[in-house]
Amino acid sequence: MEFVHQWLFYFGVLAFFFTLVYSATDPNDLKILNDFKKGLDNPELLKWPENGGDPCGPPSWPHVFCSGDRVTQIQVQNLGLKGRLPQTFNQLTKLYNLGLQKNHFTGKLPTFSGLSELEFAYLDNNEFDTIPADFFDGLSSVRVLALDYNPFNKTTGWSIPTELANSVQLTNLSLVNCNVVGPLPDFLGKLPSLVALKLSYNRLSGEIPASFGESLMQILWLNDQDGDGMTGNIDVVANMVSLTQLWLHGNRFTEKIPENIGNLTSLKDLNLNRNQLVGLIPGTLANMELDNLVLNNNQLMGPIPNFKAGNVSYDSNSFCQSKPGVACAPEVNALLDFLSGMNYPVNLASQWSGNEPCTGPWIGLSCTANSQIYVINLPRHNLSGTLSPSVAKLESLIDIGWGETVYMVLSLKISPN
Repeated sequence: MEFVHQWLFYFGVLAFFFTLVYSATDPNDLKILNDFKKGLDNPELLKWPENGGDPCGPPSWPHVFCSGDRVTQIQVQNLGLKGRLPQTFNQLTKLYNLGLQKNHFTGKLPTFSGLSELEFAYLDNNEFDTIPADFFDGLSSVRVLALDYNPFNKTTGWSIPTELANSVQLTNLSLVNCNVVGPLPDFLGKLPSLVALKLSYNRLSGEIPASFGESLMQILWLNDQDGDGMTGNIDVVANMVSLTQLWLHGNRFTEKIPENIGNLTSLKDLNLNRNQLVGLIPGTLANMELDNLVLNNNQLMGPIPNFKAGNVSYDSNSFCQSKPGVACAPEVNALLDFLSGMNYPVNLASQWSGNEPCTGPWIGLSCTANSQIYVINLPRHNLSGTLSPSVAKLESLIDIGWGETVYMVLSLKISPN
């Protein structure tokens, strides 16, 4: 009998230690998981035990992964869950991988402040309506952060906070269609590990920061900004030599496509559709062996080059010809040189198109009966720049009229009469 009692005693001790080592999920982690379940309208989709039990097991709960007694992963993506998250979520301090994407979570997104071990956070394609100001604080280990397609702060929008600059291990930041507003933060171009930045369908404004020219980013999506969209020239992107995909369509970028864009030897997909880009297409761009090139709906001028890209579209521009490889008429080239000296003002670039200046929509020109230009008269067009000597090639030209105000801001290379 004494032997039996000793055996039972040792068995109990072993069972106790077995429970300590292999189960007994941290009480606070357990509480947060239970609060998570209680906040759902359809918790049955989790298939967690009705009678409680231990999330870390054995056996562990579905979609929950642990290291020892701490929860390190929750993977409930695409389960169709509906409800709100507990606002204590950032107390899961050992969490390093979170997959909540493609559900119907609503309400305020809990802060992730202090989740210093979190590396992967997929919260995209939900219905969160608010993002807290301190959400990004202390995310020192995060590598992938996806918040796409959530209607955060729908009325006012929200700006990318400077605290994210401390997330130096961040490789992928995806904030597509989630009401980001304001200028593009300068620090994003300085994040040393950032490979992919996706900010499409927001309300960004202003120019691409100069810091982006030093970035080793491979994917940059800034397309389809609501409101006024992004503005300025796109010169800086020509220095982003690691780019493979660049989407700038649906904005208000202006000026010429940079001549040195050919430096982007890794680029395969370039979309500049629906901007206000002007000037001639650089030969360096025409020679790039891209998979996709979209130039539609700008105010590009001159001849259409023979492109080396696999798929090219360039409709709705101001080219002189309709087919690639066909040169412009000499007088058109002279007028385009004149326009280049004036920095291709948008109000003229949109109306100086085609290959017949005397019969087309070329405003400000007067022609002789035999279609020779003899007057360029462009008052009230706010022109400034340098008068190109190419106008001398217009042999019948006898007068260039600027208007009094414009005349005073021009630096002429020929003397006016």
